[in-house]
Amino acid sequence: MKKLFTLIGTVLLSVGVNAQTTLKVESFRMGIGEQKTITLDLDNSDLADAAAFCCDIVLPEGVEVMKDIEGAYMFSVSDKDSRSTSSELFIASALQNDGAVRVVCFPKDAKAFASTSGAVLNIPLVASKELTKGTEVVTITNQEITNTTGLNTIKPGASVADLIAFLRGDVNDDNNINSSDVVRDYEYMGGQTEGVAKDDADVNGDDAVNSSDIVRIYEIMSGN
Repeated sequence: MKKLFTLIGTVLLSVGVNAQTTLKVESFRMGIGEQKTITLDLDNSDLADAAAFCCDIVLPEGVEVMKDIEGAYMFSVSDKDSRSTSSELFIASALQNDGAVRVVCFPKDAKAFASTSGAVLNIPLVASKELTKGTEVVTITNQEITNTTGLNTIKPGASVADLIAFLRGDVNDDNNINSSDVVRDYEYMGGQTEGVAKDDADVNGDDAVNSSDIVRIYEIMSGN
């Protein structure tokens, strides 16, 4: 019986069934026509010496990873949570035939990440003005997470997160930006918050709802 359990455990590891080690992004809001940087997080609780990873990032139509003037994806190593102990991390990325963006990250000095959870990669996104309001899905798939020796690789299943697309300045949620949004924001400031999310009333994104949000609505209405 003990040999049977050992065999089962070996098989599960080989096919990548491991709930405690995965790459993921958190659900987030994104303004239509705007840019936003999110992080790719790694939970490697069952692979403490994780040092490298690769995955495919599947984005909804109308959202893309930003590129530089030479057409290269602008991924960067995240310094959040002081995860990297390596002197240099190498990032490679390429568009796949199915539209996903594959990214590979590994340390040139073979050092492991400093902890077993936290952000490992910055993902700069841009949303088209044609993106529609609503909830879309971001999927992180084809994951492979490898330790410092390269002898232990875990292949988790796909992880998903919600992308909530909204029209900045559309406080009353009628798909238009006009004086009625100014009125609704004033009402929100006066305590009439029912039916309006703070994220919509906080037009300039500074985590407060005040007169500067009114100014921002007028700027959006004027095309700025």
